[in-house]
Amino acid sequence: MKKIFTLCVALFAAVSMFAQETKGMFEFATADGTVVPSGSVITKSDVEDFTDPEEGEDDMQIPTGLWIKPIKTVLNGEKLAVKLRVDVENIDHGSIAFCLLGNCSSAKDKGTYESNGGFVDKLDDLQTEWKIVDEETHKAKYGEATAKLTLVACRKVSLGKDDFGVEHFGFKDVGESSTVTVKFVYNEKSTGINGISNTNATVVARYAADGTRLSAPQKGLNIVKLSNGKTVKYIK
Repeated sequence: MKKIFTLCVALFAAVSMFAQETKGMFEFATADGTVVPSGSVITKSDVEDFTDPEEGEDDMQIPTGLWIKPIKTVLNGEKLAVKLRVDVENIDHGSIAFCLLGNCSSAKDKGTYESNGGFVDKLDDLQTEWKIVDEETHKAKYGEATAKLTLVACRKVSLGKDDFGVEHFGFKDVGESSTVTVKFVYNEKSTGINGISNTNATVVARYAADGTRLSAPQKGLNIVKLSNGKTVKYIK
């Protein structure tokens, strides 16, 4: 019994040490690569307004401006992947959208959500924002939301083969790498940044990521060409 206990303690210590070594492997950063220190609490209130006057519905969001920056992707000879965990602590309305390597999800209620895992080798936009439009009225509404974002280092593991002999893979958590808490605030003091409505321009054409022309905004990436010659990309 003593040997088993000693073995368990040693195994726990090894796992804890391995998890500790994942700290700082992946960091949150700004678009220019400046690292946002783990443990930071940031407040965001600048609004991106993609409302098309012809649609009759608001399309507004507050972005975090956060990217993921790989610092060290190999640990003990093994290349690790990463996933984004989103703990929604409060959300008055709307939803919090988040992406990793272009795979996007959204959270509408309190709780814990995760992206798929993936191997990140360069600075990548997490495209994380609070969509401030109320789903019932389709209009922007004052309120607040708070979410804790955590980058989790993980390893790619085999889940076995299916009946057709195709092998499937998943990602097993190794340890947390960096955490940032974002407080979103939308009120009368909020200001506008890049968007459609605040450019005094009209929408000339709208496209999907693959270049397909759209007649209306679609879920996912939208590429909008404006009458002033500018092109705006945003996630709906």
